[in-house]
Amino acid sequence: MIENAIVIGVILAVCVLTDVMILALSKILPTYHLSDLKVSRWEAGNLPVPAPKSLLPMEYLGYMFIFMAVEPVVVAILVLSAVPALNFIILLALSFVLIVPAIYVGIKSTTEAI
Repeated sequence: MIENAIVIGVILAVCVLTDVMILALSKILPTYHLSDLKVSRWEAGNLPVPAPKSLLPMEYLGYMFIFMAVEPVVVAILVLSAVPALNFIILLALSFVLIVPAIYVGIKSTTEAI
């Protein structure tokens, strides 16, 4: 039983460490001050002549962060759900505690660039 608890603890530690490392890298890496020409829409490699097409409201880094942060938590919850001694409410609360901050940071970084 103690071996299972150690494995689960290592999985949870890897999940939290992954979240912290991605958040730290997003703070450490430089942000670029882009010019108007750099952020303008390009149509087939050329500047748009009339009004440009609408910009998609997403940035991929935030969604990658959500995927990278939520996937280990889901795997950990699936591993923990195999233990019959654990209560479902405990697993649900643990998943909310681990997933909600990751989703918040991912969505905030996605909407920040719009």
